[in-house]
Order: sequence, then structure tokens, then C-alpha cells
Amino acid sequence: MFFSDSILAKKGGGALAKVWLAAHWERKLSKAQFIQTNITVSVGAIVGETGQPMALRLSGQLLLGVVRIYSRKARYLLEDCNEALVKIKMAFRPGVVDMPDEQATAHFNAITLSETINEFDILLPEPAFNLK
Repeated sequence: MFFSDSILAKKGGGALAKVWLAAHWERKLSKAQFIQTNITVSVGAIVGETGQPMALRLSGQLLLGVVRIYSRKARYLLEDCNEALVKIKMAFRPGVVDMPDEQATAHFNAITLSETINEFDILLPEPAFNLK
């Protein structure tokens, strides 16, 4: 055997345990386990940055697990983005307005300020514009 059993051990916290499970029993891993798996560290452990030689067949199976983890992460991201897009569209959708045509326009007096001057307007000081 060209590898240590400890890197694939699930209970000992092996670096590649989740990757191996993803390659062989993808349904055993939960969404949280897929999201927690660091792909960069896993690929580094497979390629041999740790210095432990691995059989070619095992490294191929582990790379398949990495691809499945990456695929599942991409699928979860797509689902989350689609859900956020739907919520944004629902928040900003135009509402149905059942206003009669008579009330669609306002009367002139309802939207225009009166030109009458009252006591409060007389007591206000003139605005000082410093245009220098």
C-alpha cells in the first residue's frame, strides 16, 4: 500500500476522508460537509505536497471525489443565487393597482401650493446667499 491509513480514516479526522466518501458514497455526505471541505487543501494532499506517496488508482479515485465535491458546491451556489434572485424579483415586482381612472389624475388645487402669505412667512429672515 502506498499511503497511510490515517489520511483516509473518518474518525481520526483524516485529510481525505470526505473526499474518499464523495468518490465512493456521495450520498453519505451532508450539505454542510460538502461546503466545509477545502478543495485546495484536498488537492494538495492528493498531489503529494505532504510527501506521502500514493497509488495511482487511489489518487484517481480521490480526484474523482474532489470533482464531485466541486460539482456539488457549484450546484449549491447556483441554487442559492437562484433563490436570492427570485426573492429580489418578488420584492421589486410591480404591484397590481386597482385605481379608477377618475382618481388617476389629481386636481390642480390638491397638488399646488397656495400663493398666500401668512404671518409665519413674514417673520422668516431672508436667506443669506454667499456667492463670493
